Amino acid sequence: MNNTQLHIMKFDELCRVAELPEHYVLEIVEQGIVEPDGDSPDQWVFTTQMVSITKKAVRLHQDLDIDWPGIALAISLLDDLEQLRAENHQLKQRLNRFTAC
Repeated sequence: MNNTQLHIMKFDELCRVAELPEHYVLEIVEQGIVEPDGDSPDQWVFTTQMVSITKKAVRLHQDLDIDWPGIALAISLLDDLEQLRAENHQLKQRLNRFTAC
């Protein structure tokens, strides 16, 4: 994704937009689920993609009662799965060009 298309927001904006208490966002950052730019919460900036990941992490935590380290692993695996599906789709398209003849 092109970085010029990403909306950037600060820590307090993320908490407000995602409707999360600060301690949830702090835990998500500490676990490496999202990695904002900046050295401290008052300097952190988040992209819109990080907002989506943060919301997904909280849903997993609340709905499935998964601990934060488990959520970090689950999100990493879900990202890998999504990437593999996209690659598989591309390869199928390329294969279809050769077998359609």
